[in-house]
Amino acid sequence: MINFRCCQGFQDAVQIPAVSSFKVEKNGVLFLTIGYSKTDSETSWYEQAVIFCPFCGKQLQNPNEIALKTQGDNLENLLL
Repeated sequence: MINFRCCQGFQDAVQIPAVSSFKVEKNGVLFLTIGYSKTDSETSWYEQAVIFCPFCGKQLQNPNEIALKTQGDNLENLLL
């Protein structure tokens, strides 16, 4: 379940988790799926950590907090 709060547009976008492009990892970081590539053997998903709400612009996460929560992950893929 996504517990980030801001505008109604964001709440509507995450209302149906089965089709939402937003997800929260076990470490508590909110991600947005921005694309995928499919090969014969697998599908790769491309995700970006969400800093600001794409609907109202409110800051939802801090880049430094994301870095701490994802320490040990490949940070080049998480932050711009």
